[in-house]
Formats: sequence, structure tokens, C-alpha cells
Amino acid sequence: MRSLPITSFMAFTMAANAFTMMASPPLPGLDHEPKRVLVIGATGRVGGSTVRALRRLPGGTKNLISVGGRNAAKFKKAKERWMSLESKKNGVDTFDDVEFVPMDHEDRIGLLAALASHRPDLIIHTAGPFQRRTAPEVLKAALILKVPYVDVCDDIHLAQLAKGYDGEARKGNVPCLISTGVWPGISSLMAVDVAEAVGGIEATDKIEFEFFTSGSGGAGTTILSATFLILSEKVLAYVNGRPHYYDAASDFRKADFGKGIGLRQVFRMNLLEAFSCHRVLGVPNVSTFFGTAPNGWNYLLKGMAMLPAKILQDRALMQALAIVSEPLVRLVDTLVGTANAMRVTATSKRGTESATALYAHEDLETCVGEGIAAFAAQVLDGKVAPGVWYPEEAFASLEGRRDVFQLATKGCSTWERPAGIDARGRQNVAQSCT
Repeated sequence: MRSLPITSFMAFTMAANAFTMMASPPLPGLDHEPKRVLVIGATGRVGGSTVRALRRLPGGTKNLISVGGRNAAKFKKAKERWMSLESKKNGVDTFDDVEFVPMDHEDRIGLLAALASHRPDLIIHTAGPFQRRTAPEVLKAALILKVPYVDVCDDIHLAQLAKGYDGEARKGNVPCLISTGVWPGISSLMAVDVAEAVGGIEATDKIEFEFFTSGSGGAGTTILSATFLILSEKVLAYVNGRPHYYDAASDFRKADFGKGIGLRQVFRMNLLEAFSCHRVLGVPNVSTFFGTAPNGWNYLLKGMAMLPAKILQDRALMQALAIVSEPLVRLVDTLVGTANAMRVTATSKRGTESATALYAHEDLETCVGEGIAAFAAQVLDGKVAPGVWYPEEAFASLEGRRDVFQLATKGCSTWERPAGIDARGRQNVAQSCT
């Protein structure tokens, strides 16, 4: 990192100290005075979807939403796209009051200075890919300035590093949610649901996560490059309480995602839920699978997984490959759609009871934003305690999960939770999606 002149550093320190003196206690809800919400990385598909979803929250237009990024021209182009998408689905929104805040989230000193100057009440970090990063720099900046924080980290190593700041977050009275969104995020809360349905966490022997996306799900180049990076990793699973590693894109099998999606082929993929679910819930057997359509894409990904890890782990190369691949990926998306589906199943230790939760949405890009906004709303409403939390930690209670689900599933096509969770019921029933 380049050195900073002492006068600049002193100026930053004074700004940071002034900001932390103004930091407020836990934030009130969306029905109270406007809050300044900063979305870092919102010129991308995930961040842009988050901005749109935040606007659609009850009272969401009262909040002052800003976009942090490097390129104002990209922001202008992204805003034009948001207007087009919203006009087709939810009516006209010009996003005129969404402000662009120049910042580079990879420049620690510059990031701190920009945040201290902007003074957000909540930071939402969506600027991936998170793979191959060595430190949670945006989280660290949020803790220095005592600003509540939400991210969409889907990398096991980086999430572990973030959890290392839990004590600092508690001491500073800063609520922080990591690994939010749909998967990870909503999927993790579905895991708690199905475990409760088979008798509780202590009675659960196995949880299996299965995910499906048509084409790329309408994803941008960042998500494509993240997928390529994940293929370089061995797949973590837990077998009888011990970590076990499988080859990426191995063990092909069929998974039933219910009405509208049906049976789809999935394979092992290294996803954060295996680690967080085992760590938080203590379930001894956890595994994660993923599949896409058309089916040929699955075998293409399997072929990529056979490339040398050194090639797949090159962030710059994988980003370049994602950019080159984007036109073909977009063409396939127009043919197969952009649906997203999740299936989470728990089995009891007696082996006689099982429960399944299902989720499906017609568009991955849209539902990811809805998931992130649902978690962000809980922070804005003061429902998240100080600390650094995985979703399944912060929303272990039935009431907490219900609040998140209510916001995150409004646009879904399928939403099935195990019935009678309060009484630890066993039967699966569909719940309507409004």
C-alpha cells in the first residue's frame, strides 16, 4: 500500500473521530426518520438489484440510498438499466435521489476517508468476487467508524476472517451481518427451519443444500468469475462431524426443486453453507450441491474444474474469461431463462424423520437483491445485536426468521416451509407467495 503524507493522515483521523462521535445507538425502523444507506458495488448486477429492492421495502423510499464505486459513468449506465427494469415490473422510478459516492473499496485509506466524509448509517458491501481476498477491508472500515454493516460474502475463508472481528464489533456496539442474500443467506435460515421440523438442532443428523440456476440467472461478470474461482476449490462437506473434501463438480445426481423447476442435475460445489451450518448449528453431516441449465453447462463446468488450480485461482484471468463469455451466456439466458431455486433437507439422527424447504424465483438477479434488502431491513429496524453474525446466528428464533422471510419471499414463485415449526411438526405444506 502506498504511504500517505502525515498531513493527509491527520486530516483523515480528525474526520474519522468526528464521525464516530456522531454515531448513533441502534437504528430505528424504516417508519422513522430517513437513514443514509450506502451500497458499495451497486453498479454491478447484485448491488444494483439491492438498490432496487431497498426502494421497494415498506417506507424504503424514505431512506437516502447512495452508491459507492470507482466509475461514475458506470453508475449512470446502471441507473438507466434500473429505470428500465422497474418500469417493466413495478412502475416508474427515476432514481434521481440516488447519489454516487466516489470510492475504491480496495484502497483502505481512501475508503476510510470517503466513508468518514459521507457518514452512512448502514454500509451494504456487494462488490465481489470475494474469493481470494485476504482481509475484510470494508468490514474493518465500518468497525473503525462504528457503522452497521451487511455483506454478501460467499467465500468460506473470508467469512472466517470476518468472524474474527466479532469481539471488536460487540465492543464498539456495531451490528454486522455477513454472508447475506439468497444463497448464502435465506438458504441458511431454511436450514434452521428444517432442523427444527425434525425435532430440533440437537436431533438433526444431516442437512443437504441443493441449488439450481437457469443459465447464469441473469448474473453479471462478477458472479461468473466467482463461479470460475469456486471451481478451483475442493468441496468442503462434513461427514460424522469431520471435514471431508471432494473434487469440484463431482457426484452428479438429481434434485427435485418442485413445481415449475422439477428434477435437475446437480453436483458438489464448495459453498459457504456447509461451513457456517456446521459451525453454527453443529449438525454432523452437511453437504452442498449446485446445478444449472442447459445440462451441457454442467459438463462444461465439470471440464473447467479439471483445469489446473493455478489457472482457476487467477482472479484477473477469471474476470477476463467472464467478460469474454458474457455474450454467449446472455444468449443462453434468453433461451433457458434466469430462474433460481433452492432445496434444503434435514434428516433426524434416528433416520426416521426428514423435512424439506423449497424456494424458487423466476429471476436470480431480482431475488438476490430482495434477500439482501430483507436482511438490511432488520439492521435498520434495530433487530440485530452488536457483533459479526452469520444469518443462522442472528435469526435463530422463529420470529426473527419470519421477519426476514416475509420480505425476502414476496416475489418468489415457490415457497414451502415445514409446517408446524412452533410445534416441531413434520408435514411439508406450501405457503403462498404474495
